[in-house]
Order: sequence, then structure tokens, then C-alpha cells
Amino acid sequence: MKIHYLTITLVLLLAGSTYAQQSRGLLEKWIHPGNEVIKENGYDGAQTCAMCHQNALDDIVHSVHWNLSSPIRNVQGLPDSSWWGMINRECALAGSTCPANWTASTNGKFTVESAGCGLCHIGSLSKPPMPGQHVTEAEKNTVDCLVCHAKDYDWQKRATLVKDSTGVHWGEDMSMKAALSITRIPTNEACLRCHEHAFSYDYKRGTPYTPANDVHAAAGMRCITCHVTEHHKIAKGQYESDMVANDLPNVPVTCTKCHGEDPHAGKNAAVLNEHTQKLACQTCHIPQASGIVYENWGKPVKDDVNGKYSELSRYDKIPSIPNLWVPTDTIQMEHPDYMWRVANKEGEKDAQSWMAFATSNIATPGAKIFPVRALTQVMLFDKKLKMWQAPGMAFLKDNPQTAQFPLLLAPNREVYNKTGNVKAAIDAGMKPYESMGLKWSGEWMAMQVPGTSYISVNHGVKKAGLSCNSCHSTKGIMDFKALGYSPAQVKLLEKSK
Repeated sequence: MKIHYLTITLVLLLAGSTYAQQSRGLLEKWIHPGNEVIKENGYDGAQTCAMCHQNALDDIVHSVHWNLSSPIRNVQGLPDSSWWGMINRECALAGSTCPANWTASTNGKFTVESAGCGLCHIGSLSKPPMPGQHVTEAEKNTVDCLVCHAKDYDWQKRATLVKDSTGVHWGEDMSMKAALSITRIPTNEACLRCHEHAFSYDYKRGTPYTPANDVHAAAGMRCITCHVTEHHKIAKGQYESDMVANDLPNVPVTCTKCHGEDPHAGKNAAVLNEHTQKLACQTCHIPQASGIVYENWGKPVKDDVNGKYSELSRYDKIPSIPNLWVPTDTIQMEHPDYMWRVANKEGEKDAQSWMAFATSNIATPGAKIFPVRALTQVMLFDKKLKMWQAPGMAFLKDNPQTAQFPLLLAPNREVYNKTGNVKAAIDAGMKPYESMGLKWSGEWMAMQVPGTSYISVNHGVKKAGLSCNSCHSTKGIMDFKALGYSPAQVKLLEKSK
């Protein structure tokens, strides 16, 4: 019996019902039709998959998972349609960039402390891809299909550097065991192989998507039930505060898709549904977030294998190594912070900030209050050079607010972790930029980034929302004044309900 993909997707939307459980079982019983061919001929990476899936590699190399960027729109401070993403933005948590940190490792292996960006790239490249650059057939053949589509995948093979004729790059699991465990739809565990990392014992977003922590995961929903996929492009949604690349910018990822505009029922339904005019569903239904809230790259400290950088991952078990150097940081587990967000739709000017700052406020039409994790960063900057002198950043020179902003430097995590020598780490990290025409001055400073960055929080959803008094009291978790409400409105909102 053939099971149509769209039918499976529609059934999965009925999460929590018996249909969701039945659909999960059907997906688990699906067997890859190409298994017999693989058994007979072996598995030779992407070339084997391309024998049947002839357009898949072309789809993938036009996706954010390959380019680590996409044309952007409505991003404050960046030209519309220019290509942006992790490929050319500094990752605040990693404290570095892809060119500076592609194969950073500890003795050739990926650890919690060393954060080689290439580890989670969909292809085994020796250097990061360049936005808009033609992709060769040889590069296409490095696509790791199994990292997403294999149920049984040995992450240690992926997390070990390999040296061959193409250079030094991260490995992949091409074993027969992995190849014969191909799933039609990537499992949640496959997505979390890359998407759970936070360089600490907590999850990247501070809200894990596991059955123990999220009602949707407990109901058997797959990641791509909400993050729908078209030709290997995956919808991110339009309300993100900290990522600018988007494969499918016109595809919303919202709670209303399944729950409707008036999701509440019962005696308090009217007042609860009224809240949805100003509050995102996540605001009430994600009571807790965790992770790094402060990080200082100018003050390296020795790590402890039993401390904050000890083994973090549930699915790939990345080890920690004692006594390596890591940035000074603070990790907290508490309720999220809150900010106004507006959807990044066509014509919605300045819907996002490339530095993940707040761009909306109480007066912004259509804005709602969303939960976020606030992040204060002390980053490394050049004492002499300005940001506009970096490749692709010349447009900042014409803006009086950014013309004098110092050049943000990118340390190599491998050198940083081994030596604790900030200058040596910057020297190594900035080396790839010399071929782009940028040589740093050799003098660095640690400076707190002006403004607070906000990391979006969307998982860790609980069935029961916060109680009324959680917000509506003088000791409530929501700072109504900071959100822009007048003194009279604050007084009214802080009354116990």
C-alpha cells in the first residue's frame, strides 16, 4: 500500500490524537525502496542517492542549509536582496565567523569547547561556500544526505576531521548501517544533531524539542510538520529575531495554522482569546528558557569537565575536555524575556535587525509580544579599523550611526581553546580574510556590544499556559513598563486577576 506524503502531513497536524500516533507508526514502517540496490552495490555518498533523486542535489545547493545565507528583506541596516546569513554574520554564541572557524577542533575532533562551523554544513567542504557562487559537481558530491535521512548515524564519524585531495574537512558516516536506515522524513533526532548545540550544557534555543519538554514532541509531531519543506528548502517562519536567512520567507510557521485564531475553549475562552491580539501563543505557553545570557570573549577562563561546558547533547554526545580555555559567561534557567515582534512580510520595513536587536515597539502596527532570551555580549574589536572596512560592509560608511563602529574580529576557537591567548586566536581567525583584502591592525579590544541581542524562543511548549498572576501582579514576570505601557496602564495590568 502506498502512503501519500500529503496525507501523512495532514494526519500529523492532528497532533495529540490517535491519528497522530497512527501516522507515526506508518512512517516508522516505511522502508526505503533503494535498500536492495544499496545492499548490492554499496553506498558511495551523494552519488548513490542522485541515481534516483536526480534533482535533489541541485535543490540542496540552492538552500540555506548549503549557502548558509539567502537574499534578505526588511532587515534593518542591510540592503534588501543582498545575501546574508551565518556565512557572513558573526555568531554571538560561537564568538566567531564561518571563514575564521570552519574546521576548528580539538586534536582533530569536535568538542563542546571548539566549535568548527563546518561540522553542521550539509556538505563536507574544506572551506565555506560563497553566496551566489557556482557550485561544482565535485562540491555537490560532498552533500551528506544521511546526516538528515539516516535514523542510525554515527556522529563521531562526522565530528572527526578528514584530510584528502580536497583538503581538510569534517567527515561523514557512509556506513552500510546508516545507509540502510534511511527515513523518508527526517526524524526529530536528525534535526537536533545540529540544531541543539549551544556551546554549553543547555540547548541552543534554551527550549528543547523533546517529548519530556514539549507537548508537540510528546504528541509525535515531526519538526517538518510545522517547518514545511519544498524541494529541500525549509520554512523558518517570519517572526525570528536572530536569524536573517530564510529559505521560504513567504511561508508562515504559526500556531494558528493548527489551532486557529481563537484557540481557547471553556469558561475563560473569551478573555484568553482576547489576549492573542497582543500576545504570541508562545508567550504564555513557554514558561521557561535556559542558556547563555552573558558572554565575554575578552576574558578566557579554564573549563572544567564537570562544569558548564561538560557533555551537552542528547543525540550526538559531544565530549568535553577539561582545562581548555573558554569565554567567561553566565548561564541561567528562568522565564524568558519579552519583546514586541512583527512578521517579516513583504513591505514590512525594518522587521528585523541583523544584530538581533529589537526593531518593533508597542506602537508598531501588528506587533505582538514574543518570548526571547536576552543575550549581552562582550566581543572582540579592532582598535583602529572600522566595520565598514570589512568585505561587503562598505554601505555602513555612509550611515552616521555606523561609520565609526569598530571592526568586529573573529577568533579561531581552536587556538582560543588551547592557548587562552586572545591575540593569537584572532591572528589565526582573521587569516582567511587576508585573501578577501582585509588585514586586521593587530590591536584588539573587548567591548560590550551596544544594545541587547534577542534569541527567539519557540519550543518547550506546555499544554497549560501561565497563570494570570504570573504576569498580572506587582511581582509578575513581565515588565510592562519596559514594554512601553503608560504608568496608568501598568497599574491596571499589574492588578491581580
